[in-house]
Amino acid sequence: MRTLGKILLLVLLCTLEFTRFANADPQKSERSGLVILQYHHVADNTPAVTSIKPAEFQQHLQFLQENNFVIVNLADALEKIRQGQPLPAKAVALTFDDGYLNLEDYALPELAKRNWPATIFVNPGLLQQHEQHYLSWSQLKAWQKKGMTIANHGWLHDYWVRPAGMDLADWKKRIKQSILQTEKTLKSELGHSSKLVAYPYGEYDTWLQQWLTQHDFIAFGQQSGAIAQYSDFSALPRFPASGVYADLATLKVKLMSEALPIDYTQLPSPLLATSNNPPEIQLKLNLPKAVGGLNCFVSGQPSAKVSKITENSFRVVASENLPQGRSRYNCTLQSEKAGVFYWLSQLWLNYPS
Repeated sequence: MRTLGKILLLVLLCTLEFTRFANADPQKSERSGLVILQYHHVADNTPAVTSIKPAEFQQHLQFLQENNFVIVNLADALEKIRQGQPLPAKAVALTFDDGYLNLEDYALPELAKRNWPATIFVNPGLLQQHEQHYLSWSQLKAWQKKGMTIANHGWLHDYWVRPAGMDLADWKKRIKQSILQTEKTLKSELGHSSKLVAYPYGEYDTWLQQWLTQHDFIAFGQQSGAIAQYSDFSALPRFPASGVYADLATLKVKLMSEALPIDYTQLPSPLLATSNNPPEIQLKLNLPKAVGGLNCFVSGQPSAKVSKITENSFRVVASENLPQGRSRYNCTLQSEKAGVFYWLSQLWLNYPS
């Protein structure tokens, strides 16, 4: 309840300031980073945890449109960020994981009406095996012509951090083949690939991040947060916007967020060792002086313990051991701009070795 109270207070503070933010002219102001929203199903009859109903999705689109957000091409926006070029102040990118067939019923036509781009991450192997559930190559090609980017989600949407008894070297080889085979198929079927990869289930580890970087891929997780030039482009965050995260009140907060100014390449591996639970992270802020206090929350727990090391560095650790599975530390910090918060989400994966 304490965690919920703090989150509700954060929503209230941001809502009070949102009108001023929303009335800003995106053509007369700039943003150094980007917010990405992540969707899966857009339908009334699919699993709630990964779905948003068409009526709710319409509310999201209306909100973005009425408040002058600029929906940008993901690959182009990321290239500008890396080169230090500014984006419109309200730049947002939209993504859909898995390429479900129901996207064609409502979501993609609504985007096309507005001439808004989006990125669809697909699994070619699943498309072959269960074509009744996924957009076909001819459909994907047609939507690509209408401004949608089709990108890499692996061949079969399998787990990329759980060897499941396999020899480690063989297992890593299988994952690499999954990514490269998907990339080859994208180029064969669509004639182009932007070399964007979304991790299945949002799970990743250091060795895979390094391999993707060496092969010039940009990769995305499912941990929340905004993107800046100092982000780790092998594990970029996205804000989930389906299921319990479809609430428009909390979405407003996220759309206003900026990346917590730290060196993201120095964050620890998400994989937990048995001897390192609960895990600790140290965050050194690249700010002249922190504005307000750093607030951190833990999945399914009370607020994390945050202790100040120096004026601009903090130690963050959960109050209790993390359970088996996926967990996150979510941290926010009031920025210099009223109603705008810096945001960081650190993924943790606690699986038997």
